[in-house]
Amino acid sequence: MDASTSTPNLSLVSDCSSFSLEDASNTSISTNLGVDTFILEPLPSSINDLLNSNEAPLQSQVLQASLHGAETMLSDLNRHLEQMKAEVALFTAKRNQLITMVDSYRNVLHPIRRTPPEVLLEIFSYGVQSVDTDYPEIYQQVNSLDTNLAPWTFGQVCKHWRSIVLGCPRLWSSLSLDLSRIEHANPAKEQEVEYKAVSLLSHYLRRSKDCPLTIAVRSTRPMHPIVSLICAHSSRWSDVLLSLPAEGFRLLSTIKGCLPKLKTLHLRNTGSLENIWNAIPVIDAFEYAPSLYMIRAYEIPKIATKLLLPWAQITHCMNNFPNGEVLYRDTLNRENIEVLSKGVKLRHATLLCSGYGPSLSITPLTHHFLAGLTIDLIRRSNPDLLIQLLDALTLPSLVSLRISVSSKHRVRPNVDPIVRFLERSNCTLIKLRLKGFKTNVEENSSFRSLLYLIQNSMEILCLENFPNSLLNAFTVTEDESPLLPRLRHLRVSGSCSPEMNQLLFVKMVESRVKYTKFKALVTSSQFVLTNPEARNRLDLLDNKCHPTSP
Repeated sequence: MDASTSTPNLSLVSDCSSFSLEDASNTSISTNLGVDTFILEPLPSSINDLLNSNEAPLQSQVLQASLHGAETMLSDLNRHLEQMKAEVALFTAKRNQLITMVDSYRNVLHPIRRTPPEVLLEIFSYGVQSVDTDYPEIYQQVNSLDTNLAPWTFGQVCKHWRSIVLGCPRLWSSLSLDLSRIEHANPAKEQEVEYKAVSLLSHYLRRSKDCPLTIAVRSTRPMHPIVSLICAHSSRWSDVLLSLPAEGFRLLSTIKGCLPKLKTLHLRNTGSLENIWNAIPVIDAFEYAPSLYMIRAYEIPKIATKLLLPWAQITHCMNNFPNGEVLYRDTLNRENIEVLSKGVKLRHATLLCSGYGPSLSITPLTHHFLAGLTIDLIRRSNPDLLIQLLDALTLPSLVSLRISVSSKHRVRPNVDPIVRFLERSNCTLIKLRLKGFKTNVEENSSFRSLLYLIQNSMEILCLENFPNSLLNAFTVTEDESPLLPRLRHLRVSGSCSPEMNQLLFVKMVESRVKYTKFKALVTSSQFVLTNPEARNRLDLLDNKCHPTSP
């Protein structure tokens, strides 16, 4: 807006004549009229006396004259009040007009109109619910085809914003769909909903242009029109989570060889874990994916044999059964060895041990690249399966080890197989997380042997259980060499057991802070100190290590 056009409009605000009433000529309002103009005499005492009785007045003519005068004054006052109400209404209307004008000027002068498009895009990016394939449960809460959510809503504000949003494919590069939301009992209604969804998805994908896509799709049907449309853009897949029944994965063979940008692949089975996996052929859709480096499988058995993958280039692999239901338990360790054998460049692997009886025999394996290993022994599985797997592995490059034994096991196993495994591997272990194991350090205990084995390398230790013997061993004195001198982070994953000496626990932490390079203590929400002194000392220690900024 230039100065030549703004001056006349501004005069409306500054010119007093703009406040004149259009119908002022039709009214005669005395602006000097006040309350004092109407002088009211108090009622005579005789009137008050007569009001308290039924007697007739003696001077009725005088009272009639007083009544007439009061009625005349009331009529004048009412007339003046009506005129004043009309004036107030007119001024109120003018006031509302001015409020609208002020809002208009403020809107026109708002800094958002001068905000560069690149800044707006940065702001918009925080308003879009991006897909995080690492958390498969959360993505189901996001519906990318809901036009009442961003980025759709950004384009509905104004023409300028719409052009910016439509010109940024990055805002349309994250897609999350739970197709069970568009299922309907009425076939005609379902077809109508599907048609609308396909139309919206076409717009969405077109707006993403050539941008790499992050996709999370869940369907209980083997094939769906939405899945087919997404598969047509497989050349742009980058980070993908597909939750499909077994037959649905097999039908994806049409995208074989069309995955040049696929980097991370998350596959989740939404069907039954019955022997249908034995019946279906090998899934070859992902056999050729030159950029693929990570595979995560949920509820999918035999990933090394049922999935044709470019194993030689994969560096991260996770095989997980969140619900704990696993088929082919007797061959699971053999499957674990197969994964490590095929994944010659694996750097991180998550494996599963499950079963009630003995496993089939497995071949010992040495893997020279694996740096991180996670093993879960689920439900009430036989601990011998974990022993069998550890006894078969040699991992000289291992720096991070996480082993979890389900709480369903009533007796905590000892760490003897872990000690043998680490001795054989001769690795430099920096991170260790153990859950469900015995951690007492009495003389000749296997856990004491484990601690001495990692004495000069351990920096991050996470344990579920801290018996008092372990607290004493971890407590540092001025004249003794500390156990695990390089330990910087200690994490407690379990609750505070009744047997644990809470003051001893705090004393141990205090000593580590004072005499070593200890940096942080991280506790779970279940770990609550009930001893007031212990709690206060730990709070003081936390404030000392992490002072609040002024």
